[in-house]
Amino acid sequence: MTHDEAREQIGAVPGESSPELLEHLKTCPECQAYRDEMLAFDARLRRALELDWQKIQGGAPPGPMPKPPPTPAAASVTPLKRKPAEPIARHTRPRVFAFAASVAAALVIGSVLWLTRPPESLAAEVVAHVEGEPDSWQKTETVTGEKLDAVLRKSGVNLGPGMPPVVYASSCWFKGHFVPHVVVTTPHGPVTVMILLHEQVNAAQQFEADGYSGLLVPARNGSVAVLSRTPMKLDEPAADVVRALQAANSNAR
Repeated sequence: MTHDEAREQIGAVPGESSPELLEHLKTCPECQAYRDEMLAFDARLRRALELDWQKIQGGAPPGPMPKPPPTPAAASVTPLKRKPAEPIARHTRPRVFAFAASVAAALVIGSVLWLTRPPESLAAEVVAHVEGEPDSWQKTETVTGEKLDAVLRKSGVNLGPGMPPVVYASSCWFKGHFVPHVVVTTPHGPVTVMILLHEQVNAAQQFEADGYSGLLVPARNGSVAVLSRTPMKLDEPAADVVRALQAANSNAR
């Protein structure tokens, strides 16, 4: 089992381990540390959801809780328009809406705080993350639709048609969120794509770092980062991803 395959299994279900993964962890302290971090995060999220559910139910102990995903299912942040509270007797729905609004507000605040970081820092962090998964560039076999859907679903991302063929797909922990990290094939060579729903850029920005050519482009929700290891125009693959995101948003309406 490779380092990337181990991380992919750990990220999918932190609490479960295949025999191959357990064997890999015996000789890989980095993957073991990553698994410990994911288990701790999963436990904190579970406790938080259980406490919030008890508050919604007025203190009544909840029934068996389904295992929550590592991140909220809807990672795409849309500010909610709050209406004046209307007292409704013997009904818990307003409490549920209030809880959802508070979660959305917290996510919006987090996104605003990240806006204060300079774009150069975001570009450097993207490059550093991609450098940590060197095997991703070697893939040539097209990823199945089922696997790609699982990666996107874990990261809270929806894509419409138009993406180039995907040969590598992983849901990676990046700056406090799970994000899709994929490699697509183009006529000029492989290109890494990271869909960053929680990062904003005001305009398209090109960058060069550590032998990588990169482009950050704004999307309707968040931004998209594309990188290549050889000089090439990245406008077209970036535009394909943005169009796929926009198509998914249009279909969701």
